[in-house]
Amino acid sequence: MKRSLVLSFTSLLFVACGEDEPAEFSLRFAAMAQGAEVGCGTRVEGLGTRGDAAVDVADLRFYISNIRALDEDGEELELTLEENEFQYSSAEGHVALIDLTGNTEGACNASAIAFAEGTSRVNDHVHGATLVDKVRTVRFDVGVPQAVMRSVIAANTEEGAPSPLREMYWSWASGYRHFVMNMAVETSQGRGEGYVHVGSRACGTAGQKALTDRAECGFVNTPTAMLEVEDLSDRVVELDVAALLAGVDFMAPVYDPESFDVIGDGPGVECHSAPSQPDCAAVFASLGVDMESGFASASANEVLSVR
Repeated sequence: MKRSLVLSFTSLLFVACGEDEPAEFSLRFAAMAQGAEVGCGTRVEGLGTRGDAAVDVADLRFYISNIRALDEDGEELELTLEENEFQYSSAEGHVALIDLTGNTEGACNASAIAFAEGTSRVNDHVHGATLVDKVRTVRFDVGVPQAVMRSVIAANTEEGAPSPLREMYWSWASGYRHFVMNMAVETSQGRGEGYVHVGSRACGTAGQKALTDRAECGFVNTPTAMLEVEDLSDRVVELDVAALLAGVDFMAPVYDPESFDVIGDGPGVECHSAPSQPDCAAVFASLGVDMESGFASASANEVLSVR
């Protein structure tokens, strides 16, 4: 198995209660770049195909789902997950929201970029219980499971959806974004903005709610990760921002903030999961997602790693 995976997260902390007794765990996520933790007010430099681009993260959020713990023989261990304001469980599955940025400091301030959408609340943990000392591999997906998306959209309004599924949707017709990173961008050619939104596509018929007429979207686009561990004590799972943006040339359309009409191009990043957007090819490749099929491979994921 490959140790380098899809996003970059920070520490796994488990407390064992006995060899064969489930123990509570708290899986912590952190964004990283060039060996340092990234948050509001952190500038990541030396990016882009010319090495002249820098970004300040304005919003970094993503969903985690389908968490599985495997023992040394590859057998799945029983794992239960808490229910709280950041973790939702139903018969269709479990999903947790990781939100690594607030909306007041640095580029996370609501006035820093034109299309700011960050929230004040933050959460960097997934909480649950399993046979902690027996875990050798942790697997999970980055995104909202299709069955969960289908059931939540069918039974709720956008505003009335259960927490944490009241945010990060494109619309009830298009479904959820799985991963969002917005940023302020600066290159030798000036300043701009960046928007990386990874979500499912082809989720329904125009004018209808997503997944009304199908079990899953035509392009699921859900990155996946497989992390090998010697144990689950003091492990760090890192989401590598620089790896995510590797291969991006940092030139993008410039939009009028009122009309959203294209008024030119300049420094920036644009990927809203559309094959027609040049930056999506590099971003999806880094995440191990095939844009032509929507299928994800943990072994091809270059953004997540564990140490």
